[in-house]
Amino acid sequence: MHSSENHSIPSVAVIVINQFSPFHISVPSIVFGRDTLNETFFDLKFVAGEEGPIWSDIGMEIHTDEDLSVLEHSDIIVVPYWRSVDERPNQKLIDALCDAHARGALIVGLCLGGYVLAYAGLL
Repeated sequence: MHSSENHSIPSVAVIVINQFSPFHISVPSIVFGRDTLNETFFDLKFVAGEEGPIWSDIGMEIHTDEDLSVLEHSDIIVVPYWRSVDERPNQKLIDALCDAHARGALIVGLCLGGYVLAYAGLL
């Protein structure tokens, strides 16, 4: 596993997209977030997988200043959700995932996020 440039702990990027499911975002938050002892084991960031505001399927908005350039240095990238099996993800997201995979990052597709990895040719 690559070490994070600014930290001695692994960096984790969670991709968020419009119409995300809060449940699917909560799972990597719990796994990679702070544990009950408030000890940090991962450098967790939420990354906008597309342009503009990111709204959930129930009207929640997530704010992040992180864009796909974060993937250039992430050790683990999680794609927790995708809104439609028939919709191809944007090319910037696909290219960023493929580039990260080529340099050795661990790419994780959870649930419907596996479709993004399939469209990117990473399955």
